[in-house]
Amino acid sequence: MARTSKPKQTETTRRWRFEITAAPTELPLHTKVEFSRRGSDDPYVLEPVRPEIIRPYGLPSPTVNHYTASAAVRQKIGALAGRKEPQARDVWDLEHLFRTIGADPRPIPPYLREQVAGAVERVFEMSFGIFQSHVVPYLNAEHQDLYGTREAWDRMRESVVGRLEELRS
Repeated sequence: MARTSKPKQTETTRRWRFEITAAPTELPLHTKVEFSRRGSDDPYVLEPVRPEIIRPYGLPSPTVNHYTASAAVRQKIGALAGRKEPQARDVWDLEHLFRTIGADPRPIPPYLREQVAGAVERVFEMSFGIFQSHVVPYLNAEHQDLYGTREAWDRMRESVVGRLEELRS
């Protein structure tokens, strides 16, 4: 292990961040393991991590429990609408879930329908500077070039708002 950070240990979250090095690369691999203790009725599945995610690490694909894509979208909408301070990572995550996985949280539970309106408002509260400082540094170099521009951020926000508006109707 190359470096570790102080773990986050709260009533709701257990998180460890660390860097590891592994062949074939000597570059440090930034890694985070996080467990939520919030308790949720959202559906989850047990399956191997997708090969494209684990490939850069040169490790076998572990099998883990994770929320379904639809459950993750519902949770992200709730986070975006409900945080004291909106986080650019929630917009990034929603755009990614909609674009790459085609996640669709329908049917929308009544509690979430109210949150969708709040989430739409929150998307445009975040500036490019916030996205640039809070999300872009965690992307690999190729993705920083692709997504780290003001134009890309504006497209992401418009895409997320478009999808959220569809859910309101």
